[in-house]
Parts: sequence; C-alpha cells; structure tokens
Amino acid sequence: MSNDTRTEMQAAFVRHLVCKGCTQTEAARRAGYTNEGQRAWELMQKPHILEAIHKERSRLIEGDLANVAMKTLHDVMEDKEAPASARVSAAKAAFNIGGHTKKADMAPSRDKELSEMSIEELEALVIRGEKSLDMQENAETTLN
Repeated sequence: MSNDTRTEMQAAFVRHLVCKGCTQTEAARRAGYTNEGQRAWELMQKPHILEAIHKERSRLIEGDLANVAMKTLHDVMEDKEAPASARVSAAKAAFNIGGHTKKADMAPSRDKELSEMSIEELEALVIRGEKSLDMQENAETTLN
C-alpha cells in the first residue's frame, strides 16, 4: 500500500514516531489524535502504517543518520583520550560498514578475538586502522 492511502494524521503519526523519537502514544498525541494510547495501538496494527514506519526509518538511516554515525566513528577513532577498546570498536565498525576487511584481516592472530587481545595488541590494531584510513583518504583526495 502506498503513502497516498494514509491520512494527514497518520502521516504525522509516522513522522513524529520516527523522526522525533516519540513513544507511540506521544506520536499519536502530537499528530492530533484523542485517546492517544488506544489510537496508537490501533495505528500500529495497520500494515500500511507499519510499512510507512519502515520506509521512513530507512530513509532517515540512509540519509542524515548514516552521515552522523560515520562522523561519530571517525571522531572516536581520532580521539587519543578515548579508551583503546572504544577506538578499536569504532575502527572495526567503520571497516565492516565499508566492507573493506574481514575479521581475520583486523586481528593480529587469526585465532584471537578482540576480547582476548592485550592493550598493546588493541593499540596496534587501532594504529593499523588509522594508517589504512589515512591511505584511503589520501587516495580519495588524489582522485578528486
């Protein structure tokens, strides 16, 4: 079912729920419904509303949130005061998102999990990740 079948209040409910981070009841109230709790429950039973929520979440995640998330990962990786574990987690997430590495490429030993690594091994991993990111940024700058 397309968005065209939603009423203005239903569309407002979806926007408030997804974009404003409201509870279902609060989204119904902000959209103008009375008896918000009951209306929110009823709306969440409608397949076209659930589809609209899914599409709006996807649009939001693939747009601004993706950019914010990547900036956050970048900031954590560059923060020399951040714990090594946070920097490693951010680096791992960035590499996984980009599809640039496999788990075996990230670990000093193919048999070691991140949780089993020493601080020195984790720091070495972060340094390798930073060098890889620098090389990627340099390559992108050269291409532009």
